[in-house]
Amino acid sequence: MGQKVHPLGFRLGITQPHLSQWYASKRYYSKYVLEDHFVRTILSEKYKRAKFEKIHISRKIEDHLEIVIHAQKPDILIGKKSETLKSFQKQIKKYIFQYRQIEWNSKLKVIIYIFRCKIHASSIADFIVEHLEKRVPYKVVFVLLKKHLQRQKHSALGMKIQISG
Repeated sequence: MGQKVHPLGFRLGITQPHLSQWYASKRYYSKYVLEDHFVRTILSEKYKRAKFEKIHISRKIEDHLEIVIHAQKPDILIGKKSETLKSFQKQIKKYIFQYRQIEWNSKLKVIIYIFRCKIHASSIADFIVEHLEKRVPYKVVFVLLKKHLQRQKHSALGMKIQISG
């Protein structure tokens, strides 16, 4: 029996970047790893409807946290006209302060970048699953998917999808 290798772990550092990029001394390393995990779980639990593709966290200096979010529906996070981006940023900052158990007036700087992703495999799979759960015939789903991908500027050049069961 062959051993299965996770495709992301196999490509890390070669063709795929790591999802966390920072350097820390031995004293802070485990704290930062746990804090990154906490931020990812809070975002995925509180904003499940946004359907995150990936969350990239980087730290340039100790009190400077940069979060890059790739989501299918970023309107849920920031609103229709980006009016809630500041409140979303403050809320993330509040969660981090609660996790660190320090006072609110600390010098932590949180910068958030949010991108919309539509042509990743998981977002296409979610689109198909969403429509199949609504009992839309699978041929109609493929036609909708084709039209949906053609409307986008940076669309995929082709796709190969297999459905069974």
